Amino acid sequence: DLWVFIETDEEGKARNVGLELLNPGRRLADAQGGALVAVVIGYKTEAAVKEAAAYGADKIIVVDGEEYQHYTTDAYAMYALVTKYGPTTMMIGATNEGRDMGPRLSCRLRTGLTADCTAVDYDEETGNIAWTRPTFGGNLLATIMCPDHRPQIGTVRPGVFKKGERNEDNKPETITED
Repeated sequence: DLWVFIETDEEGKARNVGLELLNPGRRLADAQGGALVAVVIGYKTEAAVKEAAAYGADKIIVVDGEEYQHYTTDAYAMYALVTKYGPTTMMIGATNEGRDMGPRLSCRLRTGLTADCTAVDYDEETGNIAWTRPTFGGNLLATIMCPDHRPQIGTVRPGVFKKGERNEDNKPETITED
């Protein structure tokens, strides 16, 4: 499965970057032959869950609690979720929160992280995600793959992708975790 982290604000609403990532996430999940899973962690997340459903998630994993109203590295449950469900790929917005969580998570999981991506693709030959990011002050683009460890994790810059089409009729499976 390919996971997209849906960040929430203090009011529990989805931030745009996660909803944007569901669009390329759909294409990549289909190419991998897995489900597109939105992971929503926050407080009073009903609105964010509805948005993730409308933008095409096949499944939504929800962790809702007052302790998640404001992001803190220590309070986030992502590591426990990843070790329980075992996604093959994770896409995280390259926001302040994502830039904090992504490297810490990849270190704990002993996997790679490609930061600040501006494009993503699927390499059918290897089954790896091809993460593209600027290097050398933006003068060159590098494509990075993580062939030996899972999950493959990348942070993607906000605004790189457009949100997909809304579908209010989409009814994904929703899993609530404590």
